[in-house]
Amino acid sequence: MIKKTLVSIITPSFNQGIFIEKTIKSVMRQDYPLIEHIIIDGGSSDNTIEILNKYNDHVTWISEPDRGQADAVNKGVFIAKGEIIGWLNSDDTYNEGAIRNAAEYLSANPEIVMLYGDAFHIDDDGKIISDYPTEAFSLNRLADTCFICQPSVFLKKDVFEEVGLLDIGLQTCIDYEYWIRLGLHYSSNKFAYLKGAYLANSRMYKENKTSMMRRKVYQEAMKIQKKYFGRISKMWIKGYIKENILRMKFKLH
Repeated sequence: MIKKTLVSIITPSFNQGIFIEKTIKSVMRQDYPLIEHIIIDGGSSDNTIEILNKYNDHVTWISEPDRGQADAVNKGVFIAKGEIIGWLNSDDTYNEGAIRNAAEYLSANPEIVMLYGDAFHIDDDGKIISDYPTEAFSLNRLADTCFICQPSVFLKKDVFEEVGLLDIGLQTCIDYEYWIRLGLHYSSNKFAYLKGAYLANSRMYKENKTSMMRRKVYQEAMKIQKKYFGRISKMWIKGYIKENILRMKFKLH
């Protein structure tokens, strides 16, 4: 029998009333018995608090001003009681069996510090747009691109004590920078990729941060690559140039 261990799901939130109920329900539908869902809200002014109050029996939440997404997740890590941490944004969702699959694998393989699976890009209505381009773990490959879908990731809580918390100075590439730090700290056999296991859904829509702040994404990613690898991948340079051309063409700011 595999020992059941508590899994803490941390959801940073700010004015995501349109999606957060779907996020909560995707956790509630999981078939794993030991889950705590912690929502750290940054002081939303929409209907988020009304929704959170509906689920007081299922989530632990606080709402107060914070310093952004990374700060909210870090707060959640301090509160979390579980040995395993999942980071699920307030517009993303888990698929059926995601937490059970992750918890059972990590419990059966104690040497693994981080597990991730495949994931879908979904639209506003939850319809699948495409697969997230996911690959087996390679630090060298991370120097070129981010191939790990953040909501599909589950971490041993000890990781945060050994490597540190998320960088609150970042806005858009928080996860990418953290995967690199982990890759520099641990050998590649400490990471597990559950190929073919679609654990989560990353929502893509016009107003989300990745779409609205494309230039910032490229700027942060290139800065991170330069810091840790001493170079910037051609893919990111080309993407940044293309983004700037589009902005000039359509006179975007």
